[in-house]
Amino acid sequence: GEIIFREPPLHIVAEQKNNPAFRRLKELCDKNGAVFEYETLWYWTALCSLKQGQLGPEEERLKPIDEDKQRKLLLLYHSDVAAASEASKQLVLELGLSYLEPIDLERLLQIWILNCFEHSDDPLGYSTYFMSSFMSHSCLPNAVWHYDGDDFVLRARCAISAQDEITVSYLSEDALLESISARRKHLKDSKHFVCQCERCNAERDYSRGFRCPACPGVVFAAPTASNEDGIEGAACGSCGHVVKDKEAMSLSDAERDLEGKLEGWERRMERGGRGKYGQIIGPVEAAIALSEGTLAQHWLLDKAWQLLAELYDKSSRPRDAEELVRRRIAFQESAYPGLSGTRAWTLEAFGDMLLRHSGAIMEPQVKLPSKAAALQLASTAPRVYSDSLDILRLMFGEQHDYYICVQGKATGLHEELKRHLGSSFGES
Repeated sequence: GEIIFREPPLHIVAEQKNNPAFRRLKELCDKNGAVFEYETLWYWTALCSLKQGQLGPEEERLKPIDEDKQRKLLLLYHSDVAAASEASKQLVLELGLSYLEPIDLERLLQIWILNCFEHSDDPLGYSTYFMSSFMSHSCLPNAVWHYDGDDFVLRARCAISAQDEITVSYLSEDALLESISARRKHLKDSKHFVCQCERCNAERDYSRGFRCPACPGVVFAAPTASNEDGIEGAACGSCGHVVKDKEAMSLSDAERDLEGKLEGWERRMERGGRGKYGQIIGPVEAAIALSEGTLAQHWLLDKAWQLLAELYDKSSRPRDAEELVRRRIAFQESAYPGLSGTRAWTLEAFGDMLLRHSGAIMEPQVKLPSKAAALQLASTAPRVYSDSLDILRLMFGEQHDYYICVQGKATGLHEELKRHLGSSFGES
């Protein structure tokens, strides 16, 4: 939880929807996706990272950055750029940037893609940091970063020895709970490397478990360089059974089936409408029940439980929803060996769910409806919020909004429990 260092941003770029250059860029990206393969903002970050000599004396749409800032940007990691893409060539031509070489724009584009951090949602913006961009990725990082204003704050995520390399995750907290193959795909697609961290090279993938074909135990995938799937040849931790070829194919088919169904359910949920929840619950329940006969301690089950819990919650089935969230918390604790932001937020959501199901009012402050509700909550909800706070305190500090939000709910609940159950509650 200790702060390792704090750093101001090197450069921040956000969408400018009223800027004529941004509007023209957006038109080009929308009309020609085959050429402009990245999102509009990626190209905009490069255009907003040009110095005066690259823009010319009469350019008013794009504001230049100083030479020292661009020099530092160019020091950040990027692969060798031998030639400009067609997109960079078209941008230079379409925007009339006659002083700019397309390859210089391409180089800045690649730097932003490989080194940026999400900065804002509205308007959508990215930022770069100098020292922070030199940190390596790990799927079991020993540090975690967050914003304090615009500053990048790096905190220790676990005990760090003097000679240890500082690592962070390039993936979201949710993605850290996914399987080795899924995490590697995210990183290959976005950062262009195959992760070789200790968690990706581990003998077992604890986010990707299967029911043993020979006993009630669990077989965890064991991917290697020669066997990337990692199911065939994996051994059960209980009986020692080694998964054979046909068994591996069957397990893999069940996994792909659930993944495909999840994508379909999520699309249906987005189209939404309360009346449709009842229609989807039955098929989702049946598919999950079938998958649970094959998968165990598996990241896809975690996602499926999340979706079904939401459906139960919206369909007035509170106890069923709560049970699925308990399963999610157990999976997250078993699959990831360190502090997990996703686990903290799942615990927070579980505490909120317990309060709502008791009839509590959450806003503007926690208000319990009765002594019976207080008795129902007293043995569970305070501990759930406390467990969430223990993680958030170490990852983000007590001044961060994540912590303050949960602390406010925990404090409000504590006061309400004392009001209904007496001052002795706080002493028990």
